[in-house]
Parts: sequence; C-alpha cells; structure tokens
Amino acid sequence: MRFPERRKIALLVQTSSDWSRQIIQGIADYALEQGGWDFWIEFRGLQEQLRLPASWNGHGTICRLTDARIQQSILRRKLPAVNVSWLGKHTAKIPKVVSDERACARLAADFFLQKGFRSYGYIGPDPTLKYLPTIENEFQEIIAQGEGVCFHFPYYELTKEDDYEKQQKRLKEWLRELPKPVALLVWSSKVGREVATVCVNHHLEIPDQVAILSIEHDPLMSALSPVPLSCINQAPHVVGYEAAQLLDQLIQGESPPVEPILVPPLSIEERASTDTLFADDDLVREAIQFIRQHAQEALQVSDLTDQLNVSRRILEHRFQKALHRSPAAEIRQEKLKRILKLLQETNLTISQIATRCGFQHQEAMIRMFGRVMGMSPREFRQQNHSRQ
Repeated sequence: MRFPERRKIALLVQTSSDWSRQIIQGIADYALEQGGWDFWIEFRGLQEQLRLPASWNGHGTICRLTDARIQQSILRRKLPAVNVSWLGKHTAKIPKVVSDERACARLAADFFLQKGFRSYGYIGPDPTLKYLPTIENEFQEIIAQGEGVCFHFPYYELTKEDDYEKQQKRLKEWLRELPKPVALLVWSSKVGREVATVCVNHHLEIPDQVAILSIEHDPLMSALSPVPLSCINQAPHVVGYEAAQLLDQLIQGESPPVEPILVPPLSIEERASTDTLFADDDLVREAIQFIRQHAQEALQVSDLTDQLNVSRRILEHRFQKALHRSPAAEIRQEKLKRILKLLQETNLTISQIATRCGFQHQEAMIRMFGRVMGMSPREFRQQNHSRQ
C-alpha cells in the first residue's frame, strides 16, 4: 500500500514570543488532524532575519512577511504561502490569516469606556517595523466617539535606547502629565511591563491612576511585571489553525480568498493592571463592588436598590451619568466575565456553569451569552478548548 506523501512545510515564524508559539501550536494541531506534516523551523527572535534554506524543497510555507527578502524568496520558488503577520499586504500569491486589528481596537476601547475612563493613552510598536496605524486609528476614533481624549507616546521599548535612564525619565514625565485616571493601551506585555515598572518606581498607582492593557500578551513578561497585566486574547491558536487549513487548501489547488481571513479576538483577559472600580460617584462604586461580590447569585437590580437604600430611578440615573450604562448592563457584564472564565478554564457542564453564575435555568444563560457573543457557550468552549 502506498501512502500519500507527507506535507513538507516551512515555518518562517519567530519563536521568541508566546503569541508566535501559540500560532505554531495551532498549525501543529491542524497538521496532526491531517496525519502529520514534516516541518522545517529555526528558533528565531523578533529582530532576526527569517529565510528559507537554499537546499529545502517542500510544499508550502506559513510566514511572518516582515520584509521583501522573505517575499521574494517565496515567490521565486513559487511556493503556496500564508502570511500570519499584520505586516505585509494580502495578495493572491501570499494571502493573510490574521487577528482582526480593528476588532481588537474596538474591544479595547469599549472595555475602557465601560469602566468610565475619560483620559486614554496609546503606546505603539517599534516604528522601524513599519506596522500600519490601524489599531491606533480605530482606538482613537472610538474613544473620541465616547467623548474621551487619547494621548500618543512614540515609545516602544525602554531597552532600545542607549540612555536607559533618559528614556525612563521621558516616560515618567509623560505619565505624570496625563490627566488621571488614565487608561493605556500598549503594544505588548513587554511594553506594559516597562510602563508598570516606571509607574511603581514613581508612585503612580496601578490601576486607579494608570490602567494598562496590552494588545499582545506574553505570560512571562506579565509574571516579571510588578503588576499582572491585562491583555487582549487575540486567539493566536485559531490564527495558526486557520492558516494551516488555508495552506492545505492552496496546496490542493484551491483559489486563495479575495480578502484576508480575519480572526476575531476572543475576550479581554483582565488582571490587576486594569481591575479598577473607577467611577466618580461613590454610590456607583459601592454598587459595582456589590455586583462583583454577588455575581454568582441570581442578582437583580432590586437587590442593589435594597442594599444601597436608593430608588431604581436614582440608581439608573447615577450609573448613566458616571458610566454611560445601566446597572442591569453591569450585572450582565460581570456574569459574562465569570461565564467566559469557567468555559475557558474548567470542564464544568453548561448547566453547572449556569448555576455557578446565578441562573436558575441554563437556557437563560445561553440566550444572554448568544446575544452578547454571537455564539453559544458550547461553540465558544469548542473553539477555545480545541485550539488552546
């Protein structure tokens, strides 16, 4: 019996970050489902040049299209290829499968707006890498629609500058000048760690004065940070899986997609760097604290009014004025956070999760989850668990 030839795939993806390793894990999981592929890969850092070895012959490649040399090398060999980086254009010859940048920016902006911030900051990537300002522009636009003000700091990595102390001083002065409290969206956990270190060393409280959310997460950088860092879960595992699936289709002769395949971010993974009760109104702060403490129960707005000894009309007015949302929306949001965490981190049944989140019937939880997430809890779990 003759078996079909195993795919020979080159991975031109840097391996130094958790994001890239999750991409590679997603590729590996798809390959395993197909009976296994033979991979060519070298361990590389972000700034190292990636290239195909001259003697390598294979079926295709999954790459970060970081420069013209990689692109020309792929095109010369007429290899089917898929790009998983925000760098590089989507073309018929090298299509893209990437996390949805605009959706990431919207998720971050909405997250901060719901917390009631009015002052925002953005710290982007290394400018020499030539990323398009897609996230920055989308983030600023949504913040402006919410009547917030966004400040930009052209800074990306303290250790890049020769004069480390000078760079730290520059960042400290910028942070001190920002209207407080301020919500910062930063490019990566590496940048977030450096910002958190400056804040702690110069007595800026995290998150009550400076809240930090990273676009790309690395658990090692978060562990080294003086405060654990919140992040956007970009679903890199899903990106890798979808990229491998598309490459497999291209190798079989199928046409590339006309538009890039955009993978929506899964959620905000909140940790101490953004976990604030910020609101100008003490009554609202007390209400939010009560919601957090009792979100696992069958909590209603009437429970808040009884606890705080205030009418529903006054409570809703104060919530709208302070946070631009209702107490009922705050209860739903807190319950949703708990549902997402249990779906991702446990093997509890949907019924058990509903009970732990204060729903008398799992159908009520499923309806609420579907309205907000656009999918069922079971679909979310399958997507997360099968590709984690």
